[in-house]
Amino acid sequence: MGILKNLFSKKQEEPTPTPQPQEEPKRPKGIIKTQRHKLDNVEAHMEEIMELVEENEDYKLSKKEIIESGLEDEKIYEYELSGKIELLFGGGVEPIQAFMGDVCIGEIKKGSRAKVKKLIESGSIQKIEAEVSGGNYKIVRYDSGRDKYFYDSLEDAFCITIEITYREEIKEDVKK
Repeated sequence: MGILKNLFSKKQEEPTPTPQPQEEPKRPKGIIKTQRHKLDNVEAHMEEIMELVEENEDYKLSKKEIIESGLEDEKIYEYELSGKIELLFGGGVEPIQAFMGDVCIGEIKKGSRAKVKKLIESGSIQKIEAEVSGGNYKIVRYDSGRDKYFYDSLEDAFCITIEITYREEIKEDVKK
């Protein structure tokens, strides 16, 4: 009966350990922010920049098309710039240069260098975009007093503005 006893008896199962729920590594909370900077020393690189810029399709629009597109009261510049921007600096008080490919398109102004250098060193920059914010432009303005649209073709000093998008950690207060 000893052999049959083992066959028909309930098998004693060892309790299987329940795995502890894996805690996901706590990722610091953060928010997405942007900083805008007009580049300095753009005029020194104008020849190379003009090879990078493209004609803005909206600049070709007529007064009527601008109104129909809802672009009134916006400056529509003749040129636009699109592509990946990299910021490079040599350290110390040297300027931080903005590059598009292998072409320098300007420098971060002296008063903003420390702030931008801190962002570069933190590794929190997600993207950098550039836009032409000067040169020839069109604008259609609506004058409600006269119930009339005005179309102007004007010019600003040519400049390039970069927008740096970065992630800033939210520091949580630990109460003890």
